[in-house]
Amino acid sequence: MILKRNEKAAVILPRFENAVERFAAEELIRYLKLSVGVCAGVSENICPDRCNFILGAPQRNDSCAGLISEAKFQKKLTGAEGFYLSVRENTAVIAGSEGYDDCRRGTLYGVYEFLERCLGCSFGAFCADCVNAGEVVPQREVVEIGDFCYIRPAADLSYRTAIVQYSNWAANADRKLNVPFVDWLGKNRYNRILTWTSIYEKYKEIGMLLELEKRGIRLSVGHHESAATWLPHFGNAYFAERYYETHPEFYRLQKDGGRFVPKSAADRSGQWIYCSRNAACIEEVSRNLIAWSKENPAVDIIAFWPNDDSDAQCCCGDCSKYSKVENYAYFQNEVAKRVSAERPHVKIDMLVYQDLWECPQKQEFCDAVVADESTWTPQGLRSGGKPDGSCLIETDCDRNLLQWKKKCKNVVYYDYYMGVYSNKQRIIPMADEIGSIFRHFVREKICGAGTQIECFNVWNNLLNFYTFGRTAYDTSLTLKDNLDRLCRLYGNAGPVLSEIFGIYERTLDGEAPLNQGGVSFMKHVDKKRVYALFEEALDVAGTPVARNNVRLSRMAFRYTDLEVNDPLEAEKRDPVLVAAYADPTGELGYLAENFDSFTRNDPGYGITIPASNAAGAQIDSRWYAFE
Repeated sequence: MILKRNEKAAVILPRFENAVERFAAEELIRYLKLSVGVCAGVSENICPDRCNFILGAPQRNDSCAGLISEAKFQKKLTGAEGFYLSVRENTAVIAGSEGYDDCRRGTLYGVYEFLERCLGCSFGAFCADCVNAGEVVPQREVVEIGDFCYIRPAADLSYRTAIVQYSNWAANADRKLNVPFVDWLGKNRYNRILTWTSIYEKYKEIGMLLELEKRGIRLSVGHHESAATWLPHFGNAYFAERYYETHPEFYRLQKDGGRFVPKSAADRSGQWIYCSRNAACIEEVSRNLIAWSKENPAVDIIAFWPNDDSDAQCCCGDCSKYSKVENYAYFQNEVAKRVSAERPHVKIDMLVYQDLWECPQKQEFCDAVVADESTWTPQGLRSGGKPDGSCLIETDCDRNLLQWKKKCKNVVYYDYYMGVYSNKQRIIPMADEIGSIFRHFVREKICGAGTQIECFNVWNNLLNFYTFGRTAYDTSLTLKDNLDRLCRLYGNAGPVLSEIFGIYERTLDGEAPLNQGGVSFMKHVDKKRVYALFEEALDVAGTPVARNNVRLSRMAFRYTDLEVNDPLEAEKRDPVLVAAYADPTGELGYLAENFDSFTRNDPGYGITIPASNAAGAQIDSRWYAFE
């Protein structure tokens, strides 16, 4: 296949294409134009005098059926989200697996694979449209593509989730970085967002559901707003009833003889606040979840989670016969049975963490329950960074996860590849453990994992986030495989950045828990060598976008260095996300004022500099002179 500037090409869609396949065609057409200047358009039939791109499986695309039989296709693609990609002479077939789900993401992934493999694109990062940084699309006059065939039979882990909170509380979700962020998620094989109900409502308001739908990204909704949403003490837009007045018996009986009542509608303390054995409460919650689900069909997993903290359970006579986790599991399973009877495609995600941790051995779970174990264990947070995965594998986290797997069909893991919030967005290099952990999950039939990530912090731990999505989809990928594609972001400086990332990964090797990993990393990393390599990278990168990408990666390192070396840091190592730091140079304040995308810049760079320092004097440095 020879692609030439200003020549035409045909894109042949399947019959009855869905939103994801239509979007796949649009993406292919857009990037062919951006990279090689090819003018592609949708056609009903193969055009002999043009390059042709046939999208969709032979079951629904007659043009594809002429090139590969349905039986052969089905044999090669064995599960959901797989794809078949072949180029022969002037025709490319990009076809996702059929019959396993209704998203057909495989075709979209096949398009992105073609663009990366054949045109040299890198979709490893993003910035706002007004910033000349992020993904890289090489521009050439001619591209020659030899015949080849590449098959990805299926996704290795079906659950690949971005846990999105917009801060450590439910903050404003109306951001111009939202679309670049979900675009990045889709390109890098994340297939779900788990978030708060308030964020989901804002997504509906600002039109984000369409952006998610066309990328095949599903939604898990609820989080620590579940109680306030589906059994609201004070009523809400969905359910007007003030349940603390009409049904106080639905809530936890306390030792003083009263029933639990939050301080306000915004109060999310109290943890598991229900009377777990109250049959009427279970029925009411189930009815409300069913009604809400019917109004919100985009949500196929309801994350029916406790509030935060750790509190005593209901002390009524019925609940007192059982442990807290036994009551919690019983309630969740009873609700899941009722909801799935009315809404068979909807599952209930129950958070397993802190003292709601050990799997109750006498409880049987229906298939609609998703056991979602968090890194927040009763003993604290795990450490991270050992390449063999042993910071998780064969630890108490892993042993408990496997106990849940014996009882539940659907088990997933909630992790923190940005560190928890007390890590304060410092670099915490853990990408080298991801492959080992995910291959272990495949062997043990764990469905997958989620990581906290935000639209405004992708550059802080770029390699972690990129490796997470890519390797959860294809666990055969090595860290080197991921680095090879990611580091195209840096142009001619790709090998230099690969060396920098290698230094990062070798530095953090399980020495610290996830709330202190950034501190440990910065205390032990060879700063002199890293800064020298960044200087070399900026000199050789070659293009403005590559140089800007080098700048952003250095900025994440520089922020971590400045913040950790604050002499007052030891006194204020707490979960507060944004703080003022001792920085006589004014550089930290300059970074926060000009580049932070969390509180100060929207649209922005997609990096978080969580410092409340006022900007100092203008800093004349090539590191902040974006092109």
